[in-house]
Amino acid sequence: MFPPIALYIEPESPEMHLGQDEGDATVSELIEIQRMLAESDDPFERLVGTLWAAGMLGQRLAHLTDRQIGQLMFGVVADQLSILRPETMICNQATYRLFRSAGGKFTEQDIEKQRQRSACPKCGNERLLHYGIDEPDFLECVLAKCRYTESLRR
Repeated sequence: MFPPIALYIEPESPEMHLGQDEGDATVSELIEIQRMLAESDDPFERLVGTLWAAGMLGQRLAHLTDRQIGQLMFGVVADQLSILRPETMICNQATYRLFRSAGGKFTEQDIEKQRQRSACPKCGNERLLHYGIDEPDFLECVLAKCRYTESLRR
């Protein structure tokens, strides 16, 4: 429909070229790309670039499991909401439902693993299970200063 175009964005690090190897971009990178484009001063880049990034992100999200989408709701969407707004509770409820849906439901084994989770070996605090999007599932310490992570192989 439209001829292929290449967009150039200047993030904090080196120049990022979009339009040739977009298939290699991770979900997290596509989220950041879309955010950068949405804030662009160039109206063409803001409109067309954001729509392009949204399309690429939509294609990538379509291949994720319900648990992975739930993880994105928890880690990306919920961070943008105010705890005082009803949208936060709606987002939380959707996240819980995605975690237990048929496409990503908890098995008895998963529930037992949750109960038997060990404390962080570095600081002793609780760890949260994160469902990997562009990486394997992992446990992460809840203490912000610690941030110890342990990869879980599927």
